[in-house]
Amino acid sequence: MSEITGRPCSKVACNEEAVSTLTYVYADSMAVLGPLSFSAEPHSYDLCERHAERLSAPQGWQVVRHVVLGA
Repeated sequence: MSEITGRPCSKVACNEEAVSTLTYVYADSMAVLGPLSFSAEPHSYDLCERHAERLSAPQGWQVVRHVVLGA
């Protein structure tokens, strides 16, 4: 069961509840998507399930998806 955070998706005009946190590592050309962080971070983006699933990165970048096993 997921805990209600009250944090909305960072995508413009999306009112869905955030479930994942996206962070960019520019030095490594990497987008890292993981479980929702415990608190909102100024240099990351909270995404709803739909936007997290559709995530893509610029050409030449790697997307790393961290998942919680047994969740």
